[in-house]
Amino acid sequence: MTLKDLYKIQTDLKGKAKQRRRSGILSPMVASRPQLCQESQRNGVVSKSIDEETIIHKTLVNNEFLKNILSNASLRTLIECMYIKTFRPGEVLFSQGKINSHLFISKSGTFEIIENDKKVETAQGVRIFGEVAVLHNVKAGQTVKAVSEAVVWVLDCPSYKSLTASKLIEKREEVVGYLADVPSFSKAPEWRLYNLCDLFHEKFYPGTTSIIKEGQEVESFLMVIMGSATILGRERNKRLDKLTRGCFFGENVFSKEVTSQYTIIADPPGVDCLLLSRKEFLEHYVDLEEFLQEKDDIFLENRKYENVELKNLQTIKTLGIGGFGRVELVHDIKRKDDIFALKLMKKHEIHGKAQIEQVYNEKDLQMMCDSPFIVKLYKTFRDTKYIYFLLEPCLGGDLWNLLRRQRKKCFDSEAAKFYTGCILEALSYLHSKDIVYRDLKPENVMVAASGYLKLTDFGFAKQIRPNHALYSFVGTAEYIAPELIRKAPHDKGVDYWALGVFIFELLVGKSPFRNDEHNDMKTYQAILKGIDFVTFPYVVSPRARNLIKKLCKPRSMDRIGCQINGIKDIQQHPWFSKLDWEKLRKQKLEPPIRISLTGRTDTRYFENFDESREQVVDDFSAWDKDF
Repeated sequence: MTLKDLYKIQTDLKGKAKQRRRSGILSPMVASRPQLCQESQRNGVVSKSIDEETIIHKTLVNNEFLKNILSNASLRTLIECMYIKTFRPGEVLFSQGKINSHLFISKSGTFEIIENDKKVETAQGVRIFGEVAVLHNVKAGQTVKAVSEAVVWVLDCPSYKSLTASKLIEKREEVVGYLADVPSFSKAPEWRLYNLCDLFHEKFYPGTTSIIKEGQEVESFLMVIMGSATILGRERNKRLDKLTRGCFFGENVFSKEVTSQYTIIADPPGVDCLLLSRKEFLEHYVDLEEFLQEKDDIFLENRKYENVELKNLQTIKTLGIGGFGRVELVHDIKRKDDIFALKLMKKHEIHGKAQIEQVYNEKDLQMMCDSPFIVKLYKTFRDTKYIYFLLEPCLGGDLWNLLRRQRKKCFDSEAAKFYTGCILEALSYLHSKDIVYRDLKPENVMVAASGYLKLTDFGFAKQIRPNHALYSFVGTAEYIAPELIRKAPHDKGVDYWALGVFIFELLVGKSPFRNDEHNDMKTYQAILKGIDFVTFPYVVSPRARNLIKKLCKPRSMDRIGCQINGIKDIQQHPWFSKLDWEKLRKQKLEPPIRISLTGRTDTRYFENFDESREQVVDDFSAWDKDF
């Protein structure tokens, strides 16, 4: 199953999540989920006896490696996916030095484990081979060969990971659907419910266990995801109702202290629940009222990562290398689910007042931004070699590389409209904060896992007071507006000029003022000559040509977007006539190009770079004391 299939499942589930019913004193909700079963059958789920499942389960949970990475849900899925295979004497399960993508659990038979052509062990009975393949395909360090006829349970790890991903998508969609029916959360924006979903942790209560007792303080909100529990009343432990899949208890715990009026007992064989404590909730939100607000607070989000320390960040892969330093994908070894992009800038190469001001400017402006179309900066660090920016990861790579991967090295009109719309939303946000970006180009635009775009790299951005202007010469040659070349005052109009160039490049595959010699002087001369002297290929529609020319007017005040209606004039231009701006803002439009990832650390959309860090000169000055 491909990730395109998973997206279809996710879309189907969003619709089905609305199909719920209420009943009982605690508003139980039941949802029908046939889609996952159908997908599971297509992916080779094999029925097993209870004894077989027990043996496999015991073997997995006793494995020192697997017991630390498998949750209850993924363990169940893994067992479901395993199938029987018989190996004849002399057959090899996997070979040293070759990629292995399967996990094996021996049921019977004898095996030889060979390393560097020497037998190192003979194995019999129930045994696991190739467990690392559950995480990723890797070259085997040993050869495992059947000596006698052997029966083995086999797991096709890529299929297992695809099925696990589909179940995670389903579970997330289902939980969000249930949360929408909780009275305390019913008025919350949908994106808040997705955030809340990420805070839950799973807990299993064995049958006959007391989940909570009458008179006990309720510390957590609880939702049943598998199994059931019985609610007992005060009178002779009278059975009042059942908590079944989707039922919840303790919804008021986030707004006040609550004492339980019921005793709740897990039914045999047990019940799986999602829990969120009042304490955990208040670590992320001031109170329930703040959670229900449509507007998020960037500082509250950043507060989630205030305890992240540089020493705990471990590099997964280098995402890019430039003159400034490099960008690495990292994870926090103390918070394994937290993945970041870490930008490293060499201190000794940041010389003089202008560069120092630029770096501080980048930090301050990007950290204050709270837009889904702008890469979030969570925190900064420093040491004697680098200053570090802890950033939101965007695993779709940058837009320039996405553009180059297209067969014609350009986007069709609908894709260009979508991507331009994302950037226009980012610019609209920045301009509302009196920030001029000044370096728009595909290389500075990241593609999120969702397929939406996010603006990054605020090195040339500047905040100005209303009705004031800037004078410095910054930017990338092919995107620079004429007033910058003339060293005249400039304002947000330079961003609209660059937007026109941006649209042209998306549609054509190259910028309008580019020359084959990559000669900056010739580029500046073409810019000063004007857009009217540029040849537009036939792929640029009349409406797109009209918008580009209106954005690239020689005088800033004449450009569309710089008049009284501001950015609305651009949004209402006929080229965007079929773009639903409201859905775009809420990120409910389907992106034109699907980003296919196998997980949160999949870096397929980035080039391979040398992972070793170069020797960097120490800088013991204190100019970066505020990082």
